[in-house]
Amino acid sequence: MAKIEFKGIRHAYPPPPGQPLEYALKEVSQVWDDGGAYALLGPSGCGKTTLLNIISGLLTPSEGSVYFDDEDVTQKPTNERQIAQVFQFPVVYDTMTVNDNLAFPLRNRGMAETEVDERVKRIAAMLDLEESLKQRASGLTSDGKQKISLGRGLVRPDVNVIMFDEPLTVIDPHLKWLLRSKLKELHEQLGVTMIYVTHDQTEALT
Repeated sequence: MAKIEFKGIRHAYPPPPGQPLEYALKEVSQVWDDGGAYALLGPSGCGKTTLLNIISGLLTPSEGSVYFDDEDVTQKPTNERQIAQVFQFPVVYDTMTVNDNLAFPLRNRGMAETEVDERVKRIAAMLDLEESLKQRASGLTSDGKQKISLGRGLVRPDVNVIMFDEPLTVIDPHLKWLLRSKLKELHEQLGVTMIYVTHDQTEALT
């Protein structure tokens, strides 16, 4: 987990020839506390995803610096930032079981299988996926697949921050309410820094 600090962050994408430079992300100077929960609320095109990509290292800002726990990570590559990101559309390996999907990031890091099993079972219990662990991901509903995406971010013990980029857009309204409540519960249990991007005021306030 990490405290995140933005010092004069701004970003502009290269404009078409002959057109002036316009900033997709206007200046941001803020400190987000370690273990906090933050929502980025705004309409499409206001810079929410641009800021997420700067935090994750997919983009280097045109101006300013990003700090994790007082360390300047502005030029650090994504793989050195220990970021987990959950996207709008579930990213799962359909041919794998739910168990193997959740275990994938841990096995990639060479974690002992006993510890992998322990962490997978813990996260599966939190997300109500215990009964689906032996099932192939291809047979799950959209909300079940999105739970796997959430779980893959939560299962890692080394994550500095988990970022959610409109993760409930494709979810049924009733299930959306349940998953929002589950996210809040998970944050209270794990204490990991969470950043949630949405254009929905209710989601942001939750």
